Amino acid sequence: MSFSCRSLSSKERIRLMISGFLKKLIKYYVDKFITWLRLKKFNLELDNDIKNYHEELDKKQKKPKFREVGKFGEDGWSISIGDIDKDA
Repeated sequence: MSFSCRSLSSKERIRLMISGFLKKLIKYYVDKFITWLRLKKFNLELDNDIKNYHEELDKKQKKPKFREVGKFGEDGWSISIGDIDKDA
């Protein structure tokens, strides 16, 4: 505003002070909200990138193979983990 505060009444000065304070307060919380949204977006993108990286890594690595012979507790029961020959 281009006019001086001395030409305003006390009520008008108070109204201007309060409106200025409210504008700054609203701007502060809008900035906080936008910062929070940006952080949420960043965290979601980071989580997605990590998930994709682990999926690609899992595709590249061989999974161990399991083979169980017999039933648990019976004689001759065994379990094999790792590279297992198909004919064995």
